Amino acid sequence: MNPEVGVTESVSVASEAYKYHRFSPELVERLISIYQIMFPHNGVPNEFYEHVVQKLDDKAAQDRDFACFLSEGVEALNRQTGSTWTGLSKEAKLQTLKRAEETPFFQRLRSDFVIYFYSNPAIWQRFGYQGPSNDQGGYLNRGFNDIDWIKREEF
Repeated sequence: MNPEVGVTESVSVASEAYKYHRFSPELVERLISIYQIMFPHNGVPNEFYEHVVQKLDDKAAQDRDFACFLSEGVEALNRQTGSTWTGLSKEAKLQTLKRAEETPFFQRLRSDFVIYFYSNPAIWQRFGYQGPSNDQGGYLNRGFNDIDWIKREEF
């Protein structure tokens, strides 16, 4: 039987602190690249995108079918373009993802990214989000009216 493309038993790549359980270095690189096209944020380091891929790898360690699903999704993108993902221009990658928007693969990537990327407290400051305020009395007295770019008329 042939080994699954992009999935390995135990690989350590990209991050010194994180040991990948199921993803090959190539799959990690492709998923990060896909996420950077899907969710472009200027000035956001790769480590924040990789954080999402690490969360997916954690899921894949528990669910072999999920690992195959992701690997097969990336391979489907390659087949769609007739080239490897890494060999495509940024515009070609964007067009490929637009064509894949309705697929379960794309939908899953999008929903997992939103959950894992934007719930990461380490990224909040880059977007000006101060974090949840429930335990601090809400936003009414903490950030609700701190807009300094609107000129207020004096009465």
